[in-house]
Amino acid sequence: MNKLYYDVIVVGGGPAGATASALLAKNGKDVLVIEKEVFPRYKIGESLVTGIIPILKELEIYDKVKRDDFIQKYGVTLLWGNTIDPWHIYFGETGPDGGEYDYAFQVERSKFDQILLNNAREKGATVLEGHQVIEFIEIDGRCTGVRYRKPNGEEYIVHAKYIIDASGQATLLARKNKLIEYDEKLKNIAVWSYFEDVEQYEHRAAGNILTENTTDGWIWVIPLANGKTSIGWVSNGNWTKEKGNLNLEQKFREVLSNSIETKRRIKNARQVDSVRTAKDWSYVSKQFYGPGYVLAGDAAGFIDPLFSSGVFLAMNAGSLSAKLINSALDDPLNENEYLYRYEAAYKTFLEKVISFVHYFYDASLDRTSYFKKAQTLVDPWRKLTDREDFIFLISGLAGCHLLADHDPVKSKETELA
Repeated sequence: MNKLYYDVIVVGGGPAGATASALLAKNGKDVLVIEKEVFPRYKIGESLVTGIIPILKELEIYDKVKRDDFIQKYGVTLLWGNTIDPWHIYFGETGPDGGEYDYAFQVERSKFDQILLNNAREKGATVLEGHQVIEFIEIDGRCTGVRYRKPNGEEYIVHAKYIIDASGQATLLARKNKLIEYDEKLKNIAVWSYFEDVEQYEHRAAGNILTENTTDGWIWVIPLANGKTSIGWVSNGNWTKEKGNLNLEQKFREVLSNSIETKRRIKNARQVDSVRTAKDWSYVSKQFYGPGYVLAGDAAGFIDPLFSSGVFLAMNAGSLSAKLINSALDDPLNENEYLYRYEAAYKTFLEKVISFVHYFYDASLDRTSYFKKAQTLVDPWRKLTDREDFIFLISGLAGCHLLADHDPVKSKETELA
């Protein structure tokens, strides 16, 4: 017999939903996860940043991820700004956590996301795959449940004290409530494929992502453990007005052939997969919570992938939403305070990332200008060098610290100290 009531229903089993459900279940809450796809499933967004490491440890799966064959990523290589040569930064250079979190991973998302979702199951969450949410239930203006459809077409209604919308770029609740605001300056197109025999960097830079500016966008080059390399191009699409019917695959090849560092590295490479495309439009919801619900991950906002921050932002939102909803369940009289703190913390860091992405898209500047801009956003007191602050921001660690300030458990510990 199907259960009708839960503490929390999580819509979506990606990084945000899997993180939130695992942590809530770990704290003894009764959690249902409804995921429309069946894992493992293909997903782009393979390059991670070190901000995810403390969350993996919180989830108790860091050692499992580390034991996998994912490539260790110690930093980023950029051909960007008014320079003709690539330059490198390393995560371990910076900040109070630099030594502890000195590398992240380049992952196959199908495997990585499966680890996250399996962990939610192991922690006690009920996970339904291949089930699609088709309606949100409201009673007296409060979101109280969902109607979902099973693979056989049968439909069920389930209720909960809280709903976490982690539905990714489907952004189900935000679209339903007309909350989405697009960033007009970042309405981009992403085009990518996979290659073998790409020349890789050596030593500490071997796992680095390369980010190379082009005249009409930028290229990513990501080494993967399966011997393939993910190579993609992001552009605002204005070239389509000039080139007429030139299709995306042709344009992709043209961009690679006119690049500098990418072209050098792929001279002996061969393409081993089809060309894939996606609209890469950045957006943010006007609000991240409402009566009975919160938005997490891409359901709350999608930011240009320039700094590989998507998975970090999703998992950090999942972690914070779990903490604050857990507190609201235990202390319902202060629900509004907890949900407000969730939105305030999440939005504050998103705004910093968005601001920096806009600034960084001007590729005519020298690298110290980018460093100094990062410092104004995350360290106006100049406790670190501007280079360290740049790394602190793009690694996600600045977001970990900001969101930790709104952790109700840590806040209570500070009050008692």
